[in-house]
Amino acid sequence: MPNLPNRSVLSLAAHTSALALTLAGAMPTLAASRDEPEAETETKTDEVTAPDPEDDPAGAGTNDIVVTAQRREQRLQEVPTAVTALSREMFAEGGVGRSANEVLNLVPNASAGTQQHGRPRWWIRGVGAGQQQLDLANPVGFYLDDVYISNASATGLPLFDIERVEVLRGPQGTLWGKNTTGGAINVMSKRPSLTDGADQNYVKLEYGSFDNKIAETGLGVAIVPGVLATRISARIDDREGRFTNLFTGEKSNAVRDNVVRGQVLLAPAPGFEALLSLHYRDYETDGTYWTTASYAPSGVFRNGYVPSTDKDEINTNAGEFSRASQFGGSLHLDWDVGALTLTSITGYERFKTRGAGDGDYTPLEISRSYTQARSQQWTQELRLASPQADRLNWILGAYYFNEKIVSNAWSATLPAGSVPARPGSTAPAAYSLTSYDHRAESGAAFGSATFDFTDAAKLTVGARWTRETKTLDFDRSASPGAATSWSNYAHWWDSYTGTFGGAGTFAGDLRKTWDAFTYDVTPSWTVAPDNLLYFKYSHGVKSGGFNTAATLPVALATVEPEELDAFELGYKSQWFDRRLTFNATLFHYDYRNVQINVVGPNPGAVGGATVSYLQNAARAHVNGAEIELEAAPVEGLRLTGAVGILDTKYDELQVVNGGADLSGARFVRAPKLTLNGSATYTIPLGQSGSVDLSADARYTSRQFYYITPQEVVNRYFLTQGGYTIANARISYTAANERYTLTAFVNNLLDTEYLNHALPAANAAQTITGDTVAWADPRTYGVSFIVRF
Repeated sequence: MPNLPNRSVLSLAAHTSALALTLAGAMPTLAASRDEPEAETETKTDEVTAPDPEDDPAGAGTNDIVVTAQRREQRLQEVPTAVTALSREMFAEGGVGRSANEVLNLVPNASAGTQQHGRPRWWIRGVGAGQQQLDLANPVGFYLDDVYISNASATGLPLFDIERVEVLRGPQGTLWGKNTTGGAINVMSKRPSLTDGADQNYVKLEYGSFDNKIAETGLGVAIVPGVLATRISARIDDREGRFTNLFTGEKSNAVRDNVVRGQVLLAPAPGFEALLSLHYRDYETDGTYWTTASYAPSGVFRNGYVPSTDKDEINTNAGEFSRASQFGGSLHLDWDVGALTLTSITGYERFKTRGAGDGDYTPLEISRSYTQARSQQWTQELRLASPQADRLNWILGAYYFNEKIVSNAWSATLPAGSVPARPGSTAPAAYSLTSYDHRAESGAAFGSATFDFTDAAKLTVGARWTRETKTLDFDRSASPGAATSWSNYAHWWDSYTGTFGGAGTFAGDLRKTWDAFTYDVTPSWTVAPDNLLYFKYSHGVKSGGFNTAATLPVALATVEPEELDAFELGYKSQWFDRRLTFNATLFHYDYRNVQINVVGPNPGAVGGATVSYLQNAARAHVNGAEIELEAAPVEGLRLTGAVGILDTKYDELQVVNGGADLSGARFVRAPKLTLNGSATYTIPLGQSGSVDLSADARYTSRQFYYITPQEVVNRYFLTQGGYTIANARISYTAANERYTLTAFVNNLLDTEYLNHALPAANAAQTITGDTVAWADPRTYGVSFIVRF
């Protein structure tokens, strides 16, 4: 197990000591092996029993996973909406889950690229958010154990010891509600088991490229069988830097990500359960993964500086790091009130971060940054549900959300010679501080009902009314371009002694209240056994907000809520004793007031600097199709495949403040074609165990990282052409399934591709290139799992 920094050890210990003491005195000597049946699901919604393999040949088939996409337990194939469900084996044994963003690599028409484990860029069917400010929620809602997390920087936490992940595509504005015009991602942790000896306990150790050391565990025990149980899960991920910083000679891009989760499940009386879950995360990075690339034949980027073309080298003079801590939890209560079920979910999440960076990503002293921010939210949801077996079954609920964000962001250009830097910078000394206090409060009432006309024909109707109020106290102070001075260059962000003024110094107090009515209508028809046909119309709304990244008064704008009408026709089917699953979906989106981020040079800024505009696009549309396949054609062989086809377009888009007409542009991170495929073959070795051979691949066609420019000749670093990522694994599992040893290769083809890019080219400042982040090359590793 890798060593942790002292601070991390103390933090983890402080949050786990109580549960650890409990486990130390009550650890079972033996738990069920992987092939033994689990205890019944401890969720007080109506239960759904998976088919018995002796009574139903589907037991050896595909896609029998149970999900809660409609807030009730249902077989995935019986849910009339587009859902992808990923089982716990995908994360425990398949190597997925270093960051939550990895789940969308397995979903058609979806992506969530991020270089480290920080803020994922969630995109489903072209719907996502390019602006990465803390207070602008993503239109793809992220839920941890049914609790919505607004701050997207808090959604990249690693996934381990979990039951499943459900990815719902399309607006989910009724039952999921909060900012889900694009879809919803629900991560379900592995719960404690009230049955003594039924917990799936394990320890996993992994070692890979870049000295990547991972250790994780999930340990549970029924303290009082049938009444009280607990489970503790922990993960340590320590990876050395991949890149070499040519300016300092040191490695860059190191990551340390440590998480612990504790749960207590109490069932003191029949018909009542209480689940308390707490988690803590300590996340650190050292060094940047950004570099620059030039379009000029000479290779010069700016001021005579020529960046390296080696994708494993960066060159920056300003130190870069981040330190983030995250604490949260939920209390989930379920009561049986007669024939009804009452559910209460109380959630809390706190996130703190600080860090420094090199804003120009060169060894020149042009721009450096320092940030401190914190957010906290608490939520309360109440639901009352009728029995699912009723001909008319329904769910009624209420929801409350409260969030506060405080942020301070500094930037500066320090005087020549004051700090180590490559000679040649022509940028004058400068300084700015942007501070804001952002608050959001919303309440909602919702309901959904399903009427069974017959056993085959059903109609589901849902609606939600939401009121949300947001306030912003914004202040920006900037040097006027002269009379800058500091008392301590090592702490330049809090030792400025110069003057303020000019266009960059301004303030604003904004307040806005929005009402929203969202709804959906879904008729469905089981045309034959294991053949479901449905049509879904849904109207989703994402709340408005403010451009807290403004550097000029004209950019301190309010963006209105975006609205999306979705039309979806779906077909779900299983064939050959459920050994083949075939699902297909066609969809059309009518999108209005789309919240977008336009980045580019602004003639009104000093020197024509590149600025970011957060604004609304009047109209846009999306057309697409998806096909998902899963097959078990012969014993031991399992195949999966998915196709995503997407066509996106902004129909009306005029850049604010006299900018360009960008109507006709494509959505960002919306490739026209995505292909996923995987194959796993199990070779039985009798009493010696078994060997699994696995491979998977994903093809992504060309995608743009920005709305403008969208050209592949002169600004090709702002786009990524089509590429394929393939991975391979070989695993040996002992006959008693207590041990699994795996060797793996990721990015088997050693594909070179851009994970992201930032616009930098600016003729007024003689910048001839853009900023890029190269994704990981081929990597290797081994892992060992012990189950007990």
